[in-house]
Amino acid sequence: MSNEIELKRNKYEMLKCIWMTSGVIDYKLCDNNFDCENCHFDKVIRNLSNEKETQFNGIVNDANTIFNKLQNIKYDNNIIYLKNNLIAKEICSNTFYLGINPILVSFLDNVNSMMIDECKKSISVGQQIIQINGYWGSVSISSPINFLIYNKIDDQTDNPLKTEWFAIMGAVHQDVLGCQLHQKEWDEMHAKAIGTIAEIKTQVPKVGDTMMDGGSQIKFLYQLVGNKRYIDILNSLIT
Repeated sequence: MSNEIELKRNKYEMLKCIWMTSGVIDYKLCDNNFDCENCHFDKVIRNLSNEKETQFNGIVNDANTIFNKLQNIKYDNNIIYLKNNLIAKEICSNTFYLGINPILVSFLDNVNSMMIDECKKSISVGQQIIQINGYWGSVSISSPINFLIYNKIDDQTDNPLKTEWFAIMGAVHQDVLGCQLHQKEWDEMHAKAIGTIAEIKTQVPKVGDTMMDGGSQIKFLYQLVGNKRYIDILNSLIT
């Protein structure tokens, strides 16, 4: 009996709409085989989110920019989406470009440097490979696989996010595929990110947490929500 209950529970979990899984809505099971691009409900939710404007006009400009970026990001079959919001693209046998998922990049405000581990260094699962620094603080990304850094791509000093790829790595092909996110998982992550920024667009920030006290003009998301919450948002995307 317990096996039958567990089977039913697993089937229920697999049928959850990406908007339900991401916490945007309370209940909705998918009836369209997770074909989100041709789903009427998905279009309605995205349009409703897009139409929600706040009374703060210029204050939420950056939130609107992030929201629009996320709306334009599509699943790319030529990219291997990895855990921890990393991406890979195969160059040749067991050799890959390594980069940061565009979903995470959309949220990165005012980045002033990226610290990447040195070349020819072996990286183990769970080991930090990149630290992203900004005026808001810093976050780090750890590796979901074992690999070797062959080379870094370009100089990250002047414009750390000018390219989504930051290194070339050597890794066992099966190890890379073993931590790949499938499209349903990617869709859930994408919906969660959109839900997060849509919620921020409709919230009134507290004076003192941001720069709404008559000081400098708010230009970035971390100024709108406060450094701590901003870093919490980034960490939630990374993990």
